[in-house]
Parts: sequence; C-alpha cells; structure tokens
Amino acid sequence: NLSLVFPSKEKIAPTQHHPSLPWKELPEFMLALDDYRKPKGQKADGDCTAFIIHTVARVSEARLMDWSDVDLENKVWTIKEASPKGEDMRKSKRKWYIHLTPPAIKILKEQPSYKTKRGLVFRNADGEAIDGSYFGSNITGFLGFEGDTHGFRSTFHTWTQEHGINPEVASLAMKHTNTDATRAAYARSQLFDDRKKLLTAWSKYVTTGEDIASANVIPIKKRAS
Repeated sequence: NLSLVFPSKEKIAPTQHHPSLPWKELPEFMLALDDYRKPKGQKADGDCTAFIIHTVARVSEARLMDWSDVDLENKVWTIKEASPKGEDMRKSKRKWYIHLTPPAIKILKEQPSYKTKRGLVFRNADGEAIDGSYFGSNITGFLGFEGDTHGFRSTFHTWTQEHGINPEVASLAMKHTNTDATRAAYARSQLFDDRKKLLTAWSKYVTTGEDIASANVIPIKKRAS
C-alpha cells in the first residue's frame, strides 16, 4: 500500500530526456564529425562519438569498452553485464552481442590502442578512459548542431519509427527489454540477425544518407506476416 501513501518516483524526479539531433540531419553531422576527427586516431572523443552512433551504444558502454570484448574476425562486440556494485558504470543487466559494421570496425582500427589490442579501446592523452563529461553537447555544439551524444539513441529510435521497423528489433538494438515481447525476443538469441541487418542499414544511412527504403531490413509489416 506504499503507492497510496507516497508519490510516484516520476513525480519526484521526472524522466529527463537528452536533446537529440533530428535524424534527417545526421548524415550532415557525420560529415562534420569526420572532418573534426582528422587526423584519424588523434581525437578519441570524436572517434568514440562516431562509434557510439554506428553501434547505438550508451556512452558508458563505448568509452569503457576493452579490446578483450572485441572480436574483429567475427565482427562482434560483447558488452558484458554491469557489475552488481556498479563500479564499471555500465547499465546493462545482461550480456549483449553487438554487430560491428564496416565503419565501426574502421574506427576501431584507427585507434592507437589497435597496435596492441590490450586495455581500453578509446583513451585520452593520458592513456585513460575519456571522461564522461566530454559527451554532453560539447562536440555537437562545437560543430554547430543541436543535441548531445546521449541523444543519438533517441535519433536512432525516431528513425526506426519513421521507417516502420519492427519495434522489438529496434528495442533490442538499443538493448531495451521493457516489454514481454522484447523479453521473449531476448530469449531467442536477442534477434541478432535482425539487429545485424538493422545496424548495417543504419550505419550506411548515417555515412551516405541512403534511405532505408532500398535496404534489406525487415519492416514491421513483413515481420508480422
């Protein structure tokens, strides 16, 4: 009966959404980001931001990723479940397998840490993890765009909605398991093959601006049939 006595958590601390870039502006932003990243491998914050966009990853997942989690041969990034104590800053309660698209792999190979493939993938000038504060609106604002790095996941979500992508596949691509359907999908190997097609089309769109209409992605209507 506590719900009758105390106000809901949403009323005390309402959910705050990060400002996001409109999806139609993303290819233009990626061109600006690509210029910012030159010479490649020298600006870890920009490289990590580009990688976050291509993989639809959370900032904490990407900036703390380790080479031991990367399988370049099979093009898979394994995101381990978060520590129960939360000291590693990851939010995921489950292990996830993320397909690495060609642009994402290219970013990884451009990192100075690629030579040894040990420790953190993205590192600051001191060889440590990039501070999380770098991923606010610093880069987007500097490049003349609205939104922040955290908001690119919302950009991806809107893009999938606008193009009729199966919501369960889209939710799993964002590592959300908030419904019975997505939990059931998780039990079926996280729909890895469908997510692979989706990430491939997304990665191609953000780098070329090519519409998903010509991509081999399973939309919601075909999926239902």
